[in-house]
Amino acid sequence: MIPPTPLPLVLKNAGLTIEEALPAVVSRQLRQAEMVAYCGLYRRAGIARLLLSGRPQPFFEDLSRSARAFLYFLEGLSDDRKATSLSAPFLDAIACNDTGAAEAIARRSRTTWNPDEEYEEDFLFYRFLMGRFALGEPAAEVEALLGRWTALEGGSGGPRLALCKALQARDQVTFDEALAALLDERSHEVDSAREDGLLSPDDAPTTAKVWVDLLALLRCAGAAGLETEEVVPMAPPVARRVDLFRRPAPDSWRHPPSHREFT
Repeated sequence: MIPPTPLPLVLKNAGLTIEEALPAVVSRQLRQAEMVAYCGLYRRAGIARLLLSGRPQPFFEDLSRSARAFLYFLEGLSDDRKATSLSAPFLDAIACNDTGAAEAIARRSRTTWNPDEEYEEDFLFYRFLMGRFALGEPAAEVEALLGRWTALEGGSGGPRLALCKALQARDQVTFDEALAALLDERSHEVDSAREDGLLSPDDAPTTAKVWVDLLALLRCAGAAGLETEEVVPMAPPVARRVDLFRRPAPDSWRHPPSHREFT
């Protein structure tokens, strides 16, 4: 088993790759999956900063940069090349409360399933969250998405569908149950990847410890009027203090700090 990378080195690795790939991002020479992977470097870097400093500001800054870089990418991509399920930076925007970026990403995302690029269930997950929490679409429209998703999964579905239904219905009991099941599922995925040697040593001390998708879903729960525990696994309280966040300039992702010197 490969040991986890020390956090300062994770930060350096992510920073160097962000710098090196920036020209391809600016010229929009990446496919959407590659762009999402690029934005994932900001997740790693932000979590490393959070765990090293104990401060939420650097973490939220990197999530906002991820979202803003992704928005720039989407603005230059035709709909036929888009896959809405490849939109993890949308959740970055929700998690750091960059509502402007979240809404703009939602508006520029494809509103129909792209069968050549994604599973329909994954498309419906993102499309529901975008419609319900970024665009404020009518209840009938977002409930139709959940209805289609339910039909695809034969009426049962996993914890992700149950959680989204609970968000729409504002059903506290079902939400709590679905959240617990989702956390169990995530823990199993991380443990299995670690045991099989498939967990990146840079992810082991970062994204395996702090789950940005979960942070976003907890914020959605709050927006829906549901209660959440103060302490939730993989969602440390400090990573939820969006009240302390001051957003960087929208184009700050274009000017990443240099990581050429190891500190």
